[in-house]
Amino acid sequence: MINTIFLKLWFRKLVRNKIYSATNILGLTIGFSAFILIALFVRFEFNWDKNHQNYKRIYRIQRQFTQTLYTTNGNDISPHTRAFTAQMIEGHFPEFEKISVIRENGGSFLFTDSEHKIYDDKGIHADSCFFDLFTYEFIAGNKSTALNEPFTVALSETVAEKLFGDNSALDKTVLLDKKYPLKVTGVYKDLPFNTSLRPTYIISFATLKPLKNIARNNSWSGDCMTYALLNQGASHKQAEAKIRDLFTKYENIKNEKLQLCPLSKVYLNFNDKNDYLIVLKLFGLIGIFILTMAGFNYINLSLAKASMRGKEVAVKKAIGSKRNSLVLQFLSETVVVSLIALIFAFLVAELFLPVFSNIVDKQIELIWRNDWKFILSTILIAVITGIFSGTYPAWFMASNKITDLVKGNFYSKKRSSSFNLKKVLVTSQFAISLFLIVLTLSFSMQIKYIAEKDLGFEKEGLLYAEVTVSETEVMFDQLRSRLLQYPEIKDVSMSKNLPFVRFGGGSVNWEGGDPNVKINCRFNDVSYDYISVLDAKLVAGRNFSSHFRGDAGNACIINETAARCFGWEDPIGKRINDNKLKVVGVVKDFVYQDMHNPVDPSILVLAPNTVKGNWIFAFRSEKEMQKRAKEVLASELEKIFPNDPFEIRDVPLAFNSENSFKIYHSVNKTLLFFTFINVLLAVVGMFGLVSYSVTRRTKEIGIRKINGSSSLRIFHLLNKEYYWLVTYALGIAFPTAWLAYASLPSANKLPAQPWVFILGAAMLLIIILISTSYETIKAASKNPVESLRYE
Repeated sequence: MINTIFLKLWFRKLVRNKIYSATNILGLTIGFSAFILIALFVRFEFNWDKNHQNYKRIYRIQRQFTQTLYTTNGNDISPHTRAFTAQMIEGHFPEFEKISVIRENGGSFLFTDSEHKIYDDKGIHADSCFFDLFTYEFIAGNKSTALNEPFTVALSETVAEKLFGDNSALDKTVLLDKKYPLKVTGVYKDLPFNTSLRPTYIISFATLKPLKNIARNNSWSGDCMTYALLNQGASHKQAEAKIRDLFTKYENIKNEKLQLCPLSKVYLNFNDKNDYLIVLKLFGLIGIFILTMAGFNYINLSLAKASMRGKEVAVKKAIGSKRNSLVLQFLSETVVVSLIALIFAFLVAELFLPVFSNIVDKQIELIWRNDWKFILSTILIAVITGIFSGTYPAWFMASNKITDLVKGNFYSKKRSSSFNLKKVLVTSQFAISLFLIVLTLSFSMQIKYIAEKDLGFEKEGLLYAEVTVSETEVMFDQLRSRLLQYPEIKDVSMSKNLPFVRFGGGSVNWEGGDPNVKINCRFNDVSYDYISVLDAKLVAGRNFSSHFRGDAGNACIINETAARCFGWEDPIGKRINDNKLKVVGVVKDFVYQDMHNPVDPSILVLAPNTVKGNWIFAFRSEKEMQKRAKEVLASELEKIFPNDPFEIRDVPLAFNSENSFKIYHSVNKTLLFFTFINVLLAVVGMFGLVSYSVTRRTKEIGIRKINGSSSLRIFHLLNKEYYWLVTYALGIAFPTAWLAYASLPSANKLPAQPWVFILGAAMLLIIILISTSYETIKAASKNPVESLRYE
């Protein structure tokens, strides 16, 4: 009965105070919807690979380099292992139930006929144990036998549809790179986006033996990945301890230690650097901030409204209402408003989910029937927010005497505490808004800084084509001369790797160092013209030259970072790699892989003139002639390599598609999105707060105008307290924003810019003025007679 009365009273107030109700519901809706989006994103990121039934028992076997003075990508962990690692573990340690070896296939072309051709870089080779570890749902074929034989392939549903349309793909033939026929032995459903191993096609590992002489039981190549399924109840720490020193008996690799990385850490933090976890924590903090902002708005508006309900509360007290009953009434009102706002928030979140998914470059979904736990948790948060928002106003009103409530002087008696609370809440809102504004501006500047930073080479005007050259041998110097006949082509090079496209690695010792201590480097076999095509700069020594016939297989060029790592002041003439390679030049550092990590040591070795196997051809062209250059290259390379598929691509596109750069852009867009929401919340809250402040002081404003106060003076009077609160907010937001920005990891970080903080403060002041101007200007310019007639 009491609850029914409360609801009736609340509904009447909702209709009677339309602006107040709309402001409250709008503010909470914005806050809840933003919180829901962030919570869905964070949950998505922490749920990687949980689609696999054996999720908790799957571990990736990784290599740790214990005797390296410099490590690629700034860490000493490699996710790649040697293929024979699996055989060394299988059957020797009872903790391990199954071991699976995979190898990434890289970019390849898949053909069914001339009309059905696709280029795909997400394919892998996997052994017959693969489907025993990982959960794949087959819609055609038998996953138990799909990868048993050489030259067999399982296709994802999407790839099968692209190649075969609506026809069945099972037992059909797919041509790999125009050369190798693969029998389709299975079709599986596409895996969820948040799956670290999400291959678009899987070729049997046994196919690598006839193709590249790589066998699962004897390959020393360190470009495979090994996954282990531990037995039920097995301790991964004990299992790791047993295999850690597995390579000790091999002299060349005795310093490579093995470790087990849980599948839960493969995506988020495989090397314990915590870089992306810091970003996720920042997003979680932003979600809490926005929810806090919405709650603070609600508290401020509830407090302002409560101060105008003195007579109502006095009458209720006079007819026998108890304090608990009054508190319950206030709390029920705030909780109901909070729940209504949550309903709208779910609708808004679902509406904006596709937009938000595009911003963060993820496939985030809210499935009502499956996400009931998430929905219940959010409802609980909404109830807590309502209780939290209504507690102080309820206590504030219910604790006053009837006489004070009737006279209306309760506010002045409690003014100190209530005013201080309002100051704290508003200052907190300003600080949160300023924190996000400054952080977003700083991160935007960081993106600009990275995009414009000198890479050490000129990426604009650089084209490339990856080609797996078949049996027909081609001489590179002849190919180069043929292409340079065209004015659109300025220079041509050949290499195994190319910045932002492909990057190899290896370890070397050096002259003057301990022979047992090695440094991980980026190795690359290159043609004579590689440095000139990149437009990189030699800082010492000479380039490779045909005038020095001994360069092939004996000479190398290192970068500045390698020289520093080796401790050489004059590197020319020094030797590396067990004295096999002599340094003839030093190239200025250029970025090889990404802008997030430091530049790695790099070693260039002269490639043979004979072209056979996997190579990357790079072409320098004037930017305005690139379209014609692509046409020329496509035509000529088709003639030179008639049986080898390829595509002409741009290095700038590869730069923009690099994973860490994409994450930077995603974080930046997300910060911008939620900063806008936060500012919108601040505007809504300030508008509501000022509206009630003006209403409460209407008579005061009229008296001041009659006594000669100008409209400008009254405008200043109504806003001046907020200027001081902004000052307090600056003292909170500036150091916290600086610390947050400083904690963001990057080897190429723009220092915090003072002008960004000044601009952020100016933007906050403008936002406040925009939020308060309408009501304050209207009140300041109002006829004083109307103001005095207010009551």
